[in-house]
Amino acid sequence: MNLPSLIDFILPKQVKEVLKSLSLGSTEIYLVGGFIRDMFLGVSSQDLDFIVIDRSISEFCEELKTKFGGNWFFLDEETQTARFILSDEDCKDYTFDFTLVLKENLDVDFARRDFTINALAINLNNQDVLIDNFSGFKDLKNKIIRAVKLENLLDDPLRFIRAFRFAALLKGEICPETINFIKDNLNFFNEKISSERISSELWKILESDNSYKYVKQIADIGLLEKILPELTPMRKVTPNNFHHLWLFDHSIELVKTFEENLYKIPSWTKEELKNKAIAKFACLIHDIGKPGTWEIKKVNGEEKHTFYGHDKLGEQITKQIGERLKFSNLVIQTLSKLVRYHLRPYQLQQGDAPITQRALYRFFRDIGEDTPLLLILALADLYATLGPRIIKEDLIKSEKLILCLFDEYKKFQDSEKENLKKPKLLNGNEIINLTGLKPGPRLGALIKELDEAIGVGEVKTKEDAIKWVNSKVML
Repeated sequence: MNLPSLIDFILPKQVKEVLKSLSLGSTEIYLVGGFIRDMFLGVSSQDLDFIVIDRSISEFCEELKTKFGGNWFFLDEETQTARFILSDEDCKDYTFDFTLVLKENLDVDFARRDFTINALAINLNNQDVLIDNFSGFKDLKNKIIRAVKLENLLDDPLRFIRAFRFAALLKGEICPETINFIKDNLNFFNEKISSERISSELWKILESDNSYKYVKQIADIGLLEKILPELTPMRKVTPNNFHHLWLFDHSIELVKTFEENLYKIPSWTKEELKNKAIAKFACLIHDIGKPGTWEIKKVNGEEKHTFYGHDKLGEQITKQIGERLKFSNLVIQTLSKLVRYHLRPYQLQQGDAPITQRALYRFFRDIGEDTPLLLILALADLYATLGPRIIKEDLIKSEKLILCLFDEYKKFQDSEKENLKKPKLLNGNEIINLTGLKPGPRLGALIKELDEAIGVGEVKTKEDAIKWVNSKVML
């Protein structure tokens, strides 16, 4: 883990030119924090944080603007922190953040940082020397997340969840003192922290390939319920004949079974699972409607747990969560769909009867491009549901169903692509002329039904389509 050279680091040309200019200037400047950490890890980083010693930040940024173009603005005037952005298209994702620090306060500034691995720095005028006042290099090498000072975490309680994000990044551990301090001070993690910042950290944890370990730790110390208080009622729902875990634990377990079974899905589908984090979030909340629909009935002298309508209630709660955490509309729509239809794959098969083409068509039509996410969610749910009534044969049969649905979805996609290349058998105007119907719900329903008949192969030619439409209008 030797310190890479900034000169040799892969960066856009103009970013390197800025760094070279800063290193040759008369101002004392330190590159500090995440960028140094990621250099050691060989991870691409686009956020560069600098300490500027004894210089006016506005004058400094104006000089950069004059020399390199771009623009700058204050992030925080009180702390004299500004962001400079280059206008070059290759550099649009790179940010340069500069903070004024007086020379006599330099060590104080290093000591105020969150974790030791983020307190590493280099003086741009002397890049061969690593500044490491808190053994951050050792912690980075040993994959340990340790607070520089425990009380620093209270300066910005978002750092509570950032600790787990960095642990996931390193595939490492949070030291006991740090994790116990977080657990003992959860009351500081409150509504003062912006939803956008919380969501950003949570997504980064879920994007890692081994996120279950850290989600479980977040849940165990009570932090997850500070983020998602909607999960708390799930702690009351007990195991039953089909679920071996309490509902809260079942939902956490789904993240584990999601990651463990991801290798089983077809390779072509993995490319479509670009954002596994959304599916993992759905794992956490897929049964969020169960506490509100839970009933225990006696059937033939035996207790039966029912949750009728929990999928629909779950969809409503999911939308509320998404809005509160400031998710994008697209993410909210996808999560809502996954929660609403998470039972549907297993509802397609009735006993040993084969699934009809019409049922498959409607399933793929309704779920659309989110089908791969829904299927891997269903597979994860399968292996997190191991109550006494579940036998090995049930698991084998259900897994076979899910993998079959992956194959059928691929056929459906290929068929839809081919159909798009062909002219429509009947367009809307032709149907209006045939039927005399006016634009409206009835016409829309007829067109949708015709598309379905074509999709399942019942209607193949224009003549078939005309006969089909006429027969429907006559009914």
